[in-house]
Amino acid sequence: MQKGCPKCGRMIDGNSKICPYCKYDFKEINRFFQRISDEKFVQEEKYAGFIKRLVAGLFDIFITAVFTYFILIIIDKYLKPITLENLYYGIFIFVPLYLLYNSIFERTSWQGTLGKYIVGIVVTDEYENPETFPKALVRNIAKILNVLTLGIGFILSAFPPQKQALNDKAAHTFVLNKLVMKEDDKIFYSNPFKRLFAFIIDTFVIGLICYAFIWIMKIVMNMEIENNIKEILENGKNIICLVIILFYFPFSESHSGTTFGKNLMKIKLVKANQKIAGFITCIVREILLVLDIITLGFLLTIVTRKKQTLKDILTNTVVIDK
Repeated sequence: MQKGCPKCGRMIDGNSKICPYCKYDFKEINRFFQRISDEKFVQEEKYAGFIKRLVAGLFDIFITAVFTYFILIIIDKYLKPITLENLYYGIFIFVPLYLLYNSIFERTSWQGTLGKYIVGIVVTDEYENPETFPKALVRNIAKILNVLTLGIGFILSAFPPQKQALNDKAAHTFVLNKLVMKEDDKIFYSNPFKRLFAFIIDTFVIGLICYAFIWIMKIVMNMEIENNIKEILENGKNIICLVIILFYFPFSESHSGTTFGKNLMKIKLVKANQKIAGFITCIVREILLVLDIITLGFLLTIVTRKKQTLKDILTNTVVIDK
């Protein structure tokens, strides 16, 4: 197979690295195409995609809904009882609250809401400068276009080159990925599916431990022992099962960074500095699991650079491959 020399135009052997006629070094043209390829990659990575924006948006809707709920409680207590008939008041509170929350935060140094900050994206104008408040307000009001098009306006953010939703096009704004220095290229953050399978395995293990303990307690209680001891054992078995559920993860993870499930999946929990997390950190992380569930914070593993859930971010921990 032959190839043409870009300098002298002669056909030469395809495996030649230097033209035998003009001494042209083919490394130059290879570097050129590599640079073009890199520029294309950077351009594609520059604009935030559909999934990141969706996760950030769901998180922000949840935050606004929580504040709306507390305002409704105040109205119910001090102004007017809230019933199923007038529950629509919540819409008239949620919409302006959502617009102000998004518009104000997009004008701050974060250039985005709390959801956008967590997933690492920012909103800019057409010159990649921070938005003004009026432009941010127009952008968020224009989200009605995404609703009127049955979500198609938002789905447009999945398509290159600039991944603009319909409201972005209307306001001449862009959503960009934050530029970060990848100082930890040698660290391999665990795949979200590995984490899910490890969690399912560990949940099964906890269930087996509790079932075995309850089975043993039933055998003991069937023996000829005093009733007051039986009553203590009956109450104690529930407490001990609760302790097993609460401390299984913290106890294992604070000693080796792993659990039975994590060992099988070859992953472990560590602090951001790669040291094993302490017992208190693991306990806090276990409690924050509730927050991960109600806010869908576990979806952040799909879009964050370090594949962290909300509880990981709040406790400064990461799950990495062993």
